[in-house]
Amino acid sequence: MGRKVKKIVIPVAGMGTRFLPATKVLPKELLPIVDRPIIQLIVEECVSAGLETIVFVTSRPKVTLEDHFDPADLASWKLQAAGKGHLIESVLELAKKIQIISIRQHVPRGLGDAVLKAEAVVGKDPFAVVLGDDIVVNHDGPSAIGQCLKTFEEKDSGSVVGILEVPKAETNKYGIVDFNSSDGRVKSFVEKPAPEKAPSNWALPGRYIFEADIFDAIRATTSGVGNEIQLTDAMAHLLKTQPFYAEKIKGVRFDTGDKLGYIMANVHFALKDEKYRDTLAHWLKNRLEVL
Repeated sequence: MGRKVKKIVIPVAGMGTRFLPATKVLPKELLPIVDRPIIQLIVEECVSAGLETIVFVTSRPKVTLEDHFDPADLASWKLQAAGKGHLIESVLELAKKIQIISIRQHVPRGLGDAVLKAEAVVGKDPFAVVLGDDIVVNHDGPSAIGQCLKTFEEKDSGSVVGILEVPKAETNKYGIVDFNSSDGRVKSFVEKPAPEKAPSNWALPGRYIFEADIFDAIRATTSGVGNEIQLTDAMAHLLKTQPFYAEKIKGVRFDTGDKLGYIMANVHFALKDEKYRDTLAHWLKNRLEVL
């Protein structure tokens, strides 16, 4: 009991092709949700859960992600020298609470391969994984990864996956989990099943807590479509020898890798901000009446 997790892996090597041309030179993870980049919201979620070391698995064009959290870069220095440090106070304070390590995935071989790249840093310790596309908001309690960590710490062994309910007709968009409702123990993982074949409508929103054994499971996983190694396949392999538990996450999910999901995330966060809420709500109401 009381297993502690301090390290988190965030794979951010993707090219963001769904957001071209906006992501031609700008990493998708730096696209803003109102005034904070997607990756900052993800890191804030991790820090709020007590995680201390963040391992970015990046690709060549993504060095600006590390720069964003660097309190000593030229932009930060100039702003502070000009007395405008308050404009970036949120990221400067965040940088004090974390250690960032970056590892490069030179060839895009899938999410499983990206997680495996972090083994040199993670070692034999249990660790968390959060994907950079999915923002999960829980304004009234622990963050999504924090909820998973709590369950992990309560178990003697095994890994934990966060799950969220999705419409039955959309199961073909997600990794789906079949689990016992009584104790949350996972029975199987199914990658993007057709609605009529899906064992449930509980999907994986990119929140995981793994034992280090997942690395051996990834190595034992064969490449699939596009010569990519799927993390879900590795999880299914590991499930044969140790338990997984499903944690029903409380919160609202926004898929910021999807254009509509990204727009909805911006509207949600703007409506939660006193500076914009009333004016935006009034404008939205008028626009909807026109439609």
